[in-house]
Amino acid sequence: MTGLRLICVCWLLLLGGCNSDYSGDVGGNSGGNDGHQYTPANPEGKRLYEQMCASCHGVSGNGSSAGSSLVGCATCTSVGVLADEIARTMPIANVDACVDDCATNTAEYILFAFNGRSSQSLATELSDASNESAIATLRRATLALAGRLPSEQEESHVLNNGDAGLEDVLDQVMQEEAFYQRLMEIYNEQFLTDKYLSRNLNEGGINLLDADDYPNRKWYNDAYPGDDNNDFRRCVRNQTNDAVAREGLQLIRHAAKNNLPHTLFVNADYMMVNWYSQKVYDAELVDGGDFRRLSEPVCEGNGQTLYYDPNDFRPARILKPTEYEIGGIPHAGILTSAMFLNRYPTTQTNRNRHRAYKVFDYFLDTDILRIEGDRPGDGIGEEKANPTLLDPACYGCHQVMDPVASSFQHWTDRGRYIVTGNSSRNRWDSSDIEPAGLSGKTLPLSGADGHFRNMLQWLGAEIAQDPRFVRATVRTLFKGLIGQEPLRTPGDNASSSDTAAFNEQRAVLNQIGQAMVSDGWRIKTAVKGIVMSPYFRASASTAPERHKQLGARQFLSPDQLQRKLNSTLGFGWDELRHENNRIMLGGMDSDSVTERIREPSGLMIAIQQRLAAEMACRATALDFTRQQRLLFPYVEVGDNANDAAARQRIIANLQHLHWRLLGERLDADSPELQASLELYQQVQSSGLALLENRDQYEPKPSDWLQWECRGRWQWQSDGRRGEELAEEQRIEKDDSYSLQAWQAVLTYLLSDYRFIYE
Repeated sequence: MTGLRLICVCWLLLLGGCNSDYSGDVGGNSGGNDGHQYTPANPEGKRLYEQMCASCHGVSGNGSSAGSSLVGCATCTSVGVLADEIARTMPIANVDACVDDCATNTAEYILFAFNGRSSQSLATELSDASNESAIATLRRATLALAGRLPSEQEESHVLNNGDAGLEDVLDQVMQEEAFYQRLMEIYNEQFLTDKYLSRNLNEGGINLLDADDYPNRKWYNDAYPGDDNNDFRRCVRNQTNDAVAREGLQLIRHAAKNNLPHTLFVNADYMMVNWYSQKVYDAELVDGGDFRRLSEPVCEGNGQTLYYDPNDFRPARILKPTEYEIGGIPHAGILTSAMFLNRYPTTQTNRNRHRAYKVFDYFLDTDILRIEGDRPGDGIGEEKANPTLLDPACYGCHQVMDPVASSFQHWTDRGRYIVTGNSSRNRWDSSDIEPAGLSGKTLPLSGADGHFRNMLQWLGAEIAQDPRFVRATVRTLFKGLIGQEPLRTPGDNASSSDTAAFNEQRAVLNQIGQAMVSDGWRIKTAVKGIVMSPYFRASASTAPERHKQLGARQFLSPDQLQRKLNSTLGFGWDELRHENNRIMLGGMDSDSVTERIREPSGLMIAIQQRLAAEMACRATALDFTRQQRLLFPYVEVGDNANDAAARQRIIANLQHLHWRLLGERLDADSPELQASLELYQQVQSSGLALLENRDQYEPKPSDWLQWECRGRWQWQSDGRRGEELAEEQRIEKDDSYSLQAWQAVLTYLLSDYRFIYE
């Protein structure tokens, strides 16, 4: 039992300060800002550390299988903060063993030995690694954050001002609606509540709400009667359902858009509603006022119109009585969202432990399942009457998890809020489970101050103050923007390069987390920090074995790819309208498919090749009909590569296409550009030869473009065919074979792996 107890002690020590997986930091200011003067290499602190800490955290502070790394750990912000943590919680087996001078000396040594390097300079560059140009980062950042290419004005500002100009533009990009939608997209990859959107389930979100609690949940049926063929009612239904389904994620958008603390995600005492969902909940707007109306109708048909903006979400509270509660809902951010509670349900025997597991993972950067220890293979343990409390093999995990599970006591498997009691449908015997709390702190169950009723509000407030919430936030953003989880704590047998890579990354992410919290918990500060970091920008490294995940590119999701097509070509691909195609291209539906595929398969490459051929076909002639050309601003129909003047125009346009589609600036004599030029020449010369000798072939080659390749229609953002062009605007023939040569070049560039990686 001694070995198991030591493992459990180290794990609880870990949860109190650092995490054995990824750890970013904390929040607050970096070491020394509490006014304490450091003692370099404090010898007494070193002795105490080696005596009481090194067995778990490693002699070098990089952690072990039993304890976390102390490089940039959750409480490594200052001597005062870390000393207080040591005095109160470490070592857990004997918390009185290191207090006062012992705690201060140990904290000094940990901060000097493992956190003494300056993280300020590491945020934008690392030794032995170089970043791409500011203009290259600008292009990738606007695509990643807003799904568009930078404007000429933005490019000019960055070219003239370098990284400072880049930061200016990022600040502006992060005020666009597309950025807020991208933030919610990143968080949905974790929370998966988009399962309930109408594109997946017609009334998936609405049907989760109890009809007794919300008798108006399907208000549109009474307001707009008719059968399912009523297009107007279907539109209103979908807008209502999607507002309900994304209610929790809208908290992220609300905080980011209004420069409010991201902590509202877990502690807001309100929910988010728009005009459509406010009718569902009969909720009271916090600030009153009227919802915004648009100039163009959102829903139209059957002689009816609605103009209310579906993106105009406002804070609101549910104050009306329900069958089981007279005071309304005690909101606590997404913790009390019906979508979150239904996405991660519970049972009578599970008792919200699954929800607790997700809370630790999503908000506290802690994977309960990675707790070290000897678990019984059959899950029964030593056959104790209550193994979760009495069996040491079980209690090591459950004393961490169960207090959070108990905090969900008032919420049913369907996310209904009801008062707990012997007569309620949410009966709960609290004698065989740890009381509600977090990290050793127990929630005060006092009816007078309302804590018993407001358990999740208390939990949300505690999470918002927990330094691990900073790590969890940076981790979510890092994965969303870089496409990979942050590096894990090096194991016992880790190489020096792996350890160095972890330390460098941890220092950078630590600094980003501190900057976010110091800036009022503004999530935009963390996003900008990640984009400006070498993990987004690095282009080369002289020590690749030490530099991990630098300059990461990720396989675009179907939604990102569609946005990139719209930005670069002017319209999307119709095949991406269909869910099955998105899934085959590596996407997810947040239901049965909950992970994106980030490494392309043979099928996905085949889909890209088809996309390249079809989009090049539709885009080439169409672009020549535009007054403001996106793809071919420097050339004209009929340009022949054998003509000197035309050849120079073709080269200039090739440079434009390589930059627009692949993000590379090429000299005229570069091998890559010469390859594209040669392709143009070969296709054009071969095509002209066919036309010149058409009588020798059967069927005879024609100078008419294939039907889909003609410049005859506008194309919509989702790839569907739009209105026909006026007859005098159309381009339907290609007797110079220049259009088909450009079509070949576009196919070639769209087939490049770099087009579907960013």
